[in-house]
Amino acid sequence: MLNNRDIFNPHASMQVVPLFNGHHCIVIDDFLREPQALVDFANSKRAHFRYDVDNYFPGLEMDMGREFALSLEQYFMLQMRRYFAARRQLGVSCRISMTTLQTHELSALQRLCHRDADTFPAGVGIAAAVVYLFQNNDLGGTSFYRPKLSADATRELLSTAQNATSEACTALLKTSPAYLNASNDYFELMQTIPARWNRAIFYEGTIFHAAHINQPTLLNSEPNTARLALNGFFKFKKMA
Repeated sequence: MLNNRDIFNPHASMQVVPLFNGHHCIVIDDFLREPQALVDFANSKRAHFRYDVDNYFPGLEMDMGREFALSLEQYFMLQMRRYFAARRQLGVSCRISMTTLQTHELSALQRLCHRDADTFPAGVGIAAAVVYLFQNNDLGGTSFYRPKLSADATRELLSTAQNATSEACTALLKTSPAYLNASNDYFELMQTIPARWNRAIFYEGTIFHAAHINQPTLLNSEPNTARLALNGFFKFKKMA
């Protein structure tokens, strides 16, 4: 692994991509100094990846440890805080992941978009980051969605999907099992950020989003060819 001070590229290019309703996504290309070092690290730790049924991620994950998470948090507070009105950090988590499930293996919730948090106390915010660590862009980027239903109706939909069988979900969504990559009766696709090697995106965790996967047969569990990504989650106190 890299020394913490050498992880992030100070010459990375950055753009702000508008999403909807005042939301935006920060897209940073050439984010890491040595992205291949993380791929090599994932290879060396392949046996430590696990499937966590509690968070509904459709694949394998491994925690990156406290030291790496704090480095990512420091980057967020130095470079991203102005985009999210973050005043001080309240917590961070960081993992590396591989999306692996084929469409017939997906649970109902995994066939929908999701958000990393619904609501927080007043003055508290959450942001998320994804760093794409794969060369094949056909593995898919990230799409952002706007709910078509009211907030309460959307929560009810997600609660129903959480306990739905595959057959019930198919009837509800009117589609065969698949990763969400288009608008449906409940969510409108607003923007897709394409994948690119060593590209990072930062966005508000309360926005509905989903991996934009339309070639699931490419998914696998070998870090060199998988849909490998670094994921960060930041909780912070907002500026007044």
